[in-house]
Amino acid sequence: MLYFQHMKKLFLGRSLQIGIALLVIVGVVYAGLSIRGGQTPDYITVAVERGDVQQLVSVSGVIESKQSAQLAFPTTGVVSSVAVSQGDDVAAGDILVTLESGALQADRQEAVAILARTVAIRDELLAGPQTESRAATAQNIALKQTTLETVRTTQANLVANAYRALLSTSLIATTDDADEEAVAPIVSGTYSCTAEGTYTIDTYSSSANSGYSFRLTGLESGTFPISTDQPVSLGTCGLRVLFDEDSRYNNTQWTITIPNQESAQYITTRNAYTLAQTQAFNAITIAEQDLAVTEANASNTNAPARSESIAGANADIASANARIARVDALLAERVITAPFAGTIVELDILPGETVGTAPVVTLQAAADFELTARIPEIDIGKLLFGQSVSAVFDARDTETLTGSVAFISPQATIIDGVAFYETVISLTDTPDWIRSGLNADIDIVINEQANTLRIPTRYITTTDSGSTVTVQARDSLATTTVTVGLTGNDGFTAITGVNVGDIVVAP
Repeated sequence: MLYFQHMKKLFLGRSLQIGIALLVIVGVVYAGLSIRGGQTPDYITVAVERGDVQQLVSVSGVIESKQSAQLAFPTTGVVSSVAVSQGDDVAAGDILVTLESGALQADRQEAVAILARTVAIRDELLAGPQTESRAATAQNIALKQTTLETVRTTQANLVANAYRALLSTSLIATTDDADEEAVAPIVSGTYSCTAEGTYTIDTYSSSANSGYSFRLTGLESGTFPISTDQPVSLGTCGLRVLFDEDSRYNNTQWTITIPNQESAQYITTRNAYTLAQTQAFNAITIAEQDLAVTEANASNTNAPARSESIAGANADIASANARIARVDALLAERVITAPFAGTIVELDILPGETVGTAPVVTLQAAADFELTARIPEIDIGKLLFGQSVSAVFDARDTETLTGSVAFISPQATIIDGVAFYETVISLTDTPDWIRSGLNADIDIVINEQANTLRIPTRYITTTDSGSTVTVQARDSLATTTVTVGLTGNDGFTAITGVNVGDIVVAP
């Protein structure tokens, strides 16, 4: 009995130990499975996006007015008027400040009076003879001029008529076909054009009343019906042609040469034309000489004063003009005018004050600014005209202005042993808050791959065998080979081999 009780107690004790051990094992396995299936490690990720990748040259710069001037008088004096106030907008040429100039104005009036007197003396010398004598000689000259024009017109008509007769006399139609049986068409009319050459007439059967038409080439061109009862126009130069009613004109060719040098009258008409030209030249030359003689006689009749007297009068006039110019120059020195349109930014003068040659007005071009930066020697080779620029000003760091490179100085400025090159940036828009002297952080885009797939450069692993990224897909990670494009110094790299929205895990 005791034995059985001992064995029961031993059995129950071992069962309890085994049960506890089993529970521990199950708990450990369950915990391991829970960790593996339900918990995800914390990864640093980024989504593949589409955007721009840029390589930049980043420098600082300052905005400056394109035009700014400190204006001063070149002489001393008392201010008589101040026409502007600080902040006023002025146009180029506007009067800003003037000095008293009463004495100079009196000197100018006296100089003008002297000039008027000297001009009157000179004009009296030049007037010469009485008005009646001048009128008579002028009438003779006008008559000779009219005669010359009449002669020129008459002779031109005679030459033109002679030339027209040369071109129009004894015109005939000929053919190169020795076997042609058709009667040559009769040419009539007067040739009114001036070009020399040939007309070529090619006939063919048609629905015209005569049964034929012809094509005209050479001096003129066109298609015309053949007439056998009355002449028809041969182009527009005045010639006409009549065909024989008893001849067959199918596919015949006729040539009319202008002028007809084979005509028996050609030499006569040519000599008449040459004679007309010679007579015209002689008649016109005589009329021109007659006019020249009449003008010379008029000059002698109306001869002006001696050249010495005229020279003296002209010298007096030049002296009077020089005196006026000198006074005007002195008056101009007593007026400050705006050299360009702009805004009065400083004004340190009042009427009645005595001024010297120190600046009294500062003018700045209105809304006409440019951004200037100094590019170090290490970066200057990367810059080109027209490259796009973005700028953020300390005065408005929430707003980014854009522009482009407009000028790169070819000359370096040495600062602490380093060569810098002044670069001017033209802003696309100039906001109202822009002021001269504002500082800006400038990014110049020297290379760009626009609207491309991109991720931060640090997410790419590059080895000798290529570039890869780690892409997260649900609960797994996969290494994907990518092609790297432009790597910008803006923190991004352009890639291909992934899609927009893919989640990339940092290595």
